[in-house]
Amino acid sequence: MKTMIVTTSLSRRGLARASGGLLLTGILPICDNVSDWGRKLHGRGADRFERAEEFNRGVAAGLYRDPRDLLYQAGIVAQLGIGAYLLELGASDDWCRQRIGLFVDKALAIANEAGLYHRDPAMLELAGLLSPYGQWRGPFAADLPAIETINTSRVSATLDGLLGTVRRRLAGVSNEGAER
Repeated sequence: MKTMIVTTSLSRRGLARASGGLLLTGILPICDNVSDWGRKLHGRGADRFERAEEFNRGVAAGLYRDPRDLLYQAGIVAQLGIGAYLLELGASDDWCRQRIGLFVDKALAIANEAGLYHRDPAMLELAGLLSPYGQWRGPFAADLPAIETINTSRVSATLDGLLGTVRRRLAGVSNEGAER
């Protein structure tokens, strides 16, 4: 019998307390190791990409309280996924923090120029809406654009497409490094 932990906390500390650092909200089997769920990527960006996939499972499962939480979590997914690609190319966390911050649109533009080549119009539109994604957690949500019409399945599909591209690029970057 597996022990389950249930949490609705989206904070990093809350998630760490709830399940030993796993970054997916909702119900998690604590006896399973996320690393054993089929990750085949290795390298500097692999762990960050795994965290992006964990948050994305929360988005796909609808584990958010309202549209602002969805957009905040979507920003995390996109930033972690794109950041994984940039780390794999040699960027540091400090470099990303100083030059990109919470701007998904800027991260996507830099990654595309560096060879990601993910120019899906839906992702470009979502990146613009999300940037900076920290705005969706702010206390002044009434000052933000109307978001009642957000198509949650489209957000999820758009993030799936981004992570698919990043996964292929990370696998390609890793293979290129092995051939050298």
